[in-house]
Amino acid sequence: MAATLVSAQAVYAAPTAVHTPVNAIYAKVKIVKFSLRNVSSAPLKVKVGDNEMTLLPNKPVDVSLSVGQQIVAVEETASNKAGTILATAMPELDGATVSVR
Repeated sequence: MAATLVSAQAVYAAPTAVHTPVNAIYAKVKIVKFSLRNVSSAPLKVKVGDNEMTLLPNKPVDVSLSVGQQIVAVEETASNKAGTILATAMPELDGATVSVR
């Protein structure tokens, strides 16, 4: 009787191996390189991907982000509330200068 219960559970058990597609293992993450420029008159604190930084007025800063990562305002300013998404990295920004206020 006990063997019947165990074998019935084994038949309906979930598979133990999780197969990852081969192309997902070798996929390259696209990196976008561009410049950020604060065009306001006051320093601007932003979160670039996972890093926080302060953008000084009219000073370009080079950044490299994976496609889809975001630049978010950390502190409230006259133009933006804290948490506002200022830009999202996309292939079209590669080599560009993004002006933020």
